[in-house]
Amino acid sequence: MPERTVPRRDVGLRAELSELVAMLRAYVAQETLGPLRGLGRYLFFGLAGAIAISVSIVLAALALMRVLQTETTVFGANWSFVPHLAAAALLIVAIVLLARSIKPSRGTYDAGGPAGSETDDHGEGDGG
Repeated sequence: MPERTVPRRDVGLRAELSELVAMLRAYVAQETLGPLRGLGRYLFFGLAGAIAISVSIVLAALALMRVLQTETTVFGANWSFVPHLAAAALLIVAIVLLARSIKPSRGTYDAGGPAGSETDDHGEGDGG
């Protein structure tokens, strides 16, 4: 009985399939791992900055309170609570300013609109 060999067409198909799988794996790694690394870096620097700003604001409020307590003679006896209120007011002002500085990011892509309906930063269309 003669030995059956795999036709040449099947060998080429298997090679193409293995190449397709390798290409898909590389594509998935490129489109997921790369952006995830960038997102991790973005989150790291964002959290580090937030912690640094928070600590510096608290230390500034503490410094203000200590300066008012030690360097002034006005806040003695019955007025000893005023440096604490001044520090609290500084913290409240910082919180309000930081909260007002948070702005939602505006993308230029409108998923619900027709193609070519991108808007600029002011919400106005591209004029056409």
